[in-house]
Amino acid sequence: MSDLSNLNVLVVGGSRNIGYHSSLRLLDYGSTVTFLLRSPSAFDNDAEVQKHLQSGKARLVKGDATNSEDVQSAWAEAGKERPVDLLLFTVGFTGTPTFQLTKGFTMDPPDLVTKSLLNFLCTMPKTESRPKVIVLSASGVSPSSRKKTPLLLAPLYGYAISGPLSDKLGTERVIGHCAGWEWDTQVDGEPNEEIIGKDWQKREGLPVFGSLSAVVVRPAVLTDGECLADAAVASGKSLPYRTGPGEVGGYTVSRKDVAHFIVEGILKDWEKWGNKQLSVAY
Repeated sequence: MSDLSNLNVLVVGGSRNIGYHSSLRLLDYGSTVTFLLRSPSAFDNDAEVQKHLQSGKARLVKGDATNSEDVQSAWAEAGKERPVDLLLFTVGFTGTPTFQLTKGFTMDPPDLVTKSLLNFLCTMPKTESRPKVIVLSASGVSPSSRKKTPLLLAPLYGYAISGPLSDKLGTERVIGHCAGWEWDTQVDGEPNEEIIGKDWQKREGLPVFGSLSAVVVRPAVLTDGECLADAAVASGKSLPYRTGPGEVGGYTVSRKDVAHFIVEGILKDWEKWGNKQLSVAY
């Protein structure tokens, strides 16, 4: 996927943060990007997105990722001229979390991210070549990954945000199945039915085991800092973030630098980065 000037991309969770910054990079390269948005008005005053809407390269579909019919409409709009090359799934947690002393922060619904991903995978068009998929997860999502994150972050991953991480683990379990990755429940854990549903592997339309080309991205704790990578590249310096399979360890990384890695790293060199679970941190 080294040529980003002609990609056809469907983005979910692109109204802000990593999905938004990744989409702008892709649009600037010349890709066509279709956004599924609950509120398309989010871009009304966004000059950058508006110029791409006027050129026809950006398209907006109103809908909710937890609604299968809305998801089907997004696939139809994105693929109306040619098949979708990439599903960029960066759905995060929306709304205000509830704090419980015994559970830490919890979200309602607790399965928002996993349910949304299952909807997209189960309604994916049966084209000759399936779209590649990039899914945003998080460091510390599984028992094995938590052991490799900084010790000072253990209370965050193991308690404070353990509920939202359970939802992210659900997405990794689904992607791992569809991509044909080995999954050791003793090491990686297993999402409970509240998150992933009963008999989820038998859901109609779900890509069969090993049929999907996918990447899972696990960033460290996210910040709203600038894209340090662009400045580093411009001055001939090394990239400021570290990446690799498994957990690289690290405290933080900016959302803009994660977007840089997705577009300038993964998508420009799928042969190197594709079909892996990758982490990124300073």
